[in-house]
Amino acid sequence: MLSIKSRRQIGVIAGLVGVVILLVLTAPDSEPELEESIVPAVQVAMVGLHDLLPTETVSGRLQPARKAALHFELAGQVSERPVEPGQAVGQGAPLLQLASGDYEDALAEAGAMLSQEKRNIQRDRELLALSRNNYTLQKNDLDRLLKLGEDSLVSKSRLDETRIKLIQLESEVARLKSSVATAESRIALKQAARNRAARNLERTQLPAPFAGTVNAVNAQVGDYVTPSQVMVDLIDAASLDLYAEVRGSVAQSLKQGQAITVEVDGMALQGTLIALQMDPSPDTFTHALRVRIDGDSARPGQVARVRLPLQQRRRVTAVPSTAVLFDEGRAFVFRLDGDSLQQVPVITGERVDGLQVVLQGLDENDRVVSRDVSALSNGQRVQVLEPDAR
Repeated sequence: MLSIKSRRQIGVIAGLVGVVILLVLTAPDSEPELEESIVPAVQVAMVGLHDLLPTETVSGRLQPARKAALHFELAGQVSERPVEPGQAVGQGAPLLQLASGDYEDALAEAGAMLSQEKRNIQRDRELLALSRNNYTLQKNDLDRLLKLGEDSLVSKSRLDETRIKLIQLESEVARLKSSVATAESRIALKQAARNRAARNLERTQLPAPFAGTVNAVNAQVGDYVTPSQVMVDLIDAASLDLYAEVRGSVAQSLKQGQAITVEVDGMALQGTLIALQMDPSPDTFTHALRVRIDGDSARPGQVARVRLPLQQRRRVTAVPSTAVLFDEGRAFVFRLDGDSLQQVPVITGERVDGLQVVLQGLDENDRVVSRDVSALSNGQRVQVLEPDAR
């Protein structure tokens, strides 16, 4: 048997052998291979010159072309409510009715006063004719008495009486002449009062000013209403309008009456620009416009979008919008220089249908990386993935 000392020596030797084997297995290669750097493949596009038609997209909710918030011109109690919301009505159809008894009486009174005034004027004309005859007779009698002289007391007394009667007749003629002369004015006043009473009677009824659909009725039978209250909302949805506000550059490219395509729920509908504010709003400096479409294919309240054509841009340099890298408020593109990239700062203009107008920094013959530019760097070697495309 081995002694304890021999056993220890064998264990030490075995441990050393294990360490040697471990060092051999984990030792690095004497000549490591260097990995080649990966050259990314990129898509490029020629800058070129382009004819572009920019557009401005605006959206809003469709509204009825005609709508009215109706109210009475008189105060009173509602006696009839013949319509309900959603009901179609024709022009002139009654929507609400006020109690009309007092206004009917006022019309009858004004009519009676007009008739009475006409009869009074006719009477005054007849009296004027009689008074003129009496005046003529009395004047002739006075002339006869003056020729007889004034020697006796009886003749003098009679002469004074005749003169007094003549003055009275002259005053009556003057009064009747004034009455007849103002006849037309008095009749006009009575006629105006009757017309006013007739209009007030008509105002007890609230008619539809145009054919349309009742949108809301804000009164019940028995309610007392005043002229300040809106009683009925009436709309005409046969045509719908889209209201929007645009910048001055957009307004300058538009003209009233031009055709505009309106998109509603994925449908392209033909519209017409019927109104365009030329002088901008002093608060927003924007121009209001209104585009009208037919109401058969849409309904009020739907969201609609329009693409407004702007002034055409001819022969401008442009690159795909995905080719532009924005960093800290500046714009860059990667221009292809041989097989490496050059990061070029550019000044951009408007974006039109996937193309970004470049105002400065590129030439029409330059080639730029058209997409996936965020991972690229200046001076990086690349491989062109596809041939140039316009």
